[in-house]
Amino acid sequence: MRFLIIDDDETVHMYLTQLLEPYARCETVFNGTEAIEAFKKAVKDNDPFDTVFMDILMPEMDGHAATKKLRDLENELGIQGPDEFKLVMITSLNDTKNVSQAFFRGYASCYIVKPFSKVRVLNELRENNIL
Repeated sequence: MRFLIIDDDETVHMYLTQLLEPYARCETVFNGTEAIEAFKKAVKDNDPFDTVFMDILMPEMDGHAATKKLRDLENELGIQGPDEFKLVMITSLNDTKNVSQAFFRGYASCYIVKPFSKVRVLNELRENNIL
């Protein structure tokens, strides 16, 4: 299994990588632009990401815009159904607008609000068949 963690905070990278490495290979990037490049390379190398962890508040391109671009890229490449990545939103935003946009436009599997705990992250991932 392979995870892509997209967040502009290096402490989130370190925390999630340490937490998730027993379950999957983790790659981290700091913004949506880097995420798109990492995604393209993974598909080209025939080693796609199974799950993408996406922050919403990031410089250059927010998480909603990055998610849309990644989903559009999947569509262009003919990646469908069970081959599509699972999306986990990781953010400090818990308002209705952002939650709705993540689930209905980004097809998120789950939405984890920061600060998060090991138990909460692992429970959410297990409940949504990611782990």
